[in-house]
Amino acid sequence: MQRTRVGNVEVIALVDNIIPYPAASVYPNAGDELKAYASNLDSDGAVPMNFGCFLLVDGDERVLVDTGWGASNNGKLVDELRAAGGDVDTVTKVTFTHLHGDHTGWNVGDDGKATFANARYLIPKGDWAYYQDQDPSPESFGHDVVPLESLGCMELIEGETSVTPSIKAFPTPGHTVGHTSFAIASGGEYGFILGDVVISEVDAQRPEFANSFDWDNGVARTTRLRTLEHLIERSALVGASHLPAPGLGHFVRDGDGSRWEALPPS
Repeated sequence: MQRTRVGNVEVIALVDNIIPYPAASVYPNAGDELKAYASNLDSDGAVPMNFGCFLLVDGDERVLVDTGWGASNNGKLVDELRAAGGDVDTVTKVTFTHLHGDHTGWNVGDDGKATFANARYLIPKGDWAYYQDQDPSPESFGHDVVPLESLGCMELIEGETSVTPSIKAFPTPGHTVGHTSFAIASGGEYGFILGDVVISEVDAQRPEFANSFDWDNGVARTTRLRTLEHLIERSALVGASHLPAPGLGHFVRDGDGSRWEALPPS
């Protein structure tokens, strides 16, 4: 867990889990070029993937972005929330960068009730429609997302949508069809909850690499390049779901490209 601020908005990075993924399976077409990025991998040549969520405190609103893998995958999100001085009942809105299972795992408890009982769940409409049309739809979608409709706590969002006075959702497609990021503008400062536009430090250095998790590699590459440029130009504080825990930092120019610079421990 790590705290920082964007103007008057408190940004709290919460780590649900950390799981290594073999780099060769994440970037199956990179081949020997991956050797140049060994410093971004662990000793086994794996990407040490953080599964992070972010709590954004804007006045009376406590907005949780993504809900991690969940209890069934040894998730620690609820413990992290308590360490941050809150709990599941203090969250007022739950938002999602997208609807992959590692971002929706804490949505619903074993009792079938919404984990964040006092919150509205804001669901990207593009992902909702896409996964409803899949036959079969992903198990995580059926377990974590579909019940929210009958529980009466779900809203679909699309396009640019205000979440709070300082937080706005807008489309960043490619990783999924409805992938969404969240911009924070407050007190003349700018922040950005990235989701999976960039999933590792390798992406920051070689944004053209295709990865095995993206819905459409071409669309994802275009979004990644455009977003990196935007964040560098704005000197944005970035919260990134899968970059090294706790996932807060900045993208900075590095020669003709870019690199990730983690926020120092607070």
